[in-house]
Amino acid sequence: MRLFGTAGIRGMLWKKVAPELALKVGMAIGTYKTGRAVVARDGRTSSVMLKSALISGLLASGMEVLDADLIPTPALAWATREHGDAGVMITASHNPPTDNGIKVFNGDGTEFYVEQERELEEIIFSGNFRKAEWNEIKSLRSLDVITDYIGAVLDFVNHETSLKVLYDGANGVGSLVAPYLLREMGATVFSINAHVDGHFPGRKPEPRYENIAYLGKLVRELGVDLAIAQDGDADRIAVFDENGNYIDEDTVIALFAKLYVEEHGGGTVVTSINTGSRIDEVVEKAGGKVVRVPLGQPHDGIKRYKAIFAGEPWKLVHPKFGPWIDSFVTMGLLLKIIDEEGPLSKIVAENIPTYYIRKANVACPDELKEKVVENSAKKLKEKLGEEIGEVLTISGYRFNLRDRSWVLVRPSGTEPKIRVVVEGPTEKRRDELFEMAYTIVKEEVEKLKRTSRA
Repeated sequence: MRLFGTAGIRGMLWKKVAPELALKVGMAIGTYKTGRAVVARDGRTSSVMLKSALISGLLASGMEVLDADLIPTPALAWATREHGDAGVMITASHNPPTDNGIKVFNGDGTEFYVEQERELEEIIFSGNFRKAEWNEIKSLRSLDVITDYIGAVLDFVNHETSLKVLYDGANGVGSLVAPYLLREMGATVFSINAHVDGHFPGRKPEPRYENIAYLGKLVRELGVDLAIAQDGDADRIAVFDENGNYIDEDTVIALFAKLYVEEHGGGTVVTSINTGSRIDEVVEKAGGKVVRVPLGQPHDGIKRYKAIFAGEPWKLVHPKFGPWIDSFVTMGLLLKIIDEEGPLSKIVAENIPTYYIRKANVACPDELKEKVVENSAKKLKEKLGEEIGEVLTISGYRFNLRDRSWVLVRPSGTEPKIRVVVEGPTEKRRDELFEMAYTIVKEEVEKLKRTSRA
């Protein structure tokens, strides 16, 4: 069983993630790397406990440790590049408060590549850890990050604004950065759910539409220029325009992809397997190329294809600033774009074509996910038949159809779920395909659950 999923190690406390594992991960990192590690955590109730165990492992294997404590994941990646040879974030990102996890970074701020995760797992499972002698154990020191990180983002964005912004921090660690960053830019900020609380009392930490739909009404009532929502560790960002309309995740990716390709006069954009055709359309029109990679691997894609920009739903990478997902750079640049070309609704209407996407999850035990996806893909292939133009198998199964519709069925890398994503050029076409795919997956889950109990 692999420890690493699509975004580090993540799972329910005690069932998958526990202090014993954090200790081993720390010792494995110190066996795999040398030098200085920067460590941080999100606001989950179990994060201090896990961070303490992780630091013990790092020290035991001979690494020096800089403890940045409570900061967002993008700030940890930045601090790792500035101060460390490795970085570790204790977080479960957008998962429920019952969960936690561990995300590992290289000294340049990139998340560990797939091959590095495999090598780290081999060390963990083998137990062949480096053990520092008593006189080789290095120091543990505190590291203040937030002020310098905000300054770095401000320097990169290089823009002053007078926009009004509604910010929803999800009671996550983004609340320690976003309101201050936006105010430093000159924005008027209205904040909600902006105190850190690992119970996430304000809303569910994942910023998908159904969890943040109330922001649309608040936008209209407050008369702001946009609303921004983050997740628990603040790598994700969701956006509403000045009319209170939710801006689809693919639209946000397409908007930035278009701008970067136009700025570079071409280039490659990396995006994930679960993103839509509007990205391809605007990038190709601007003279660029789109390459899709497995979910959770934008950094791998940037390295392999020398991409000028990368994005997956809610998570954008700006390589000119750093090779990590950074929602704070995204929000800063978004304000700049609105000031230069806005309002946001106009920018979207004039630049991004409309496609209709629908997403849903089907609960599925982890041990059945692979078989459910395989069986579902076979049935979908039979039903779709000659409509299929291309099949991508880099993360689950994606069927690209001849009318530019597509159907994706893939196992979640972080939760016991199957993801079903469908897009079509019309709502009717989307809904027809979705009902077919969702029904097939649900039936396969129930069938295999019955078989496994027999």
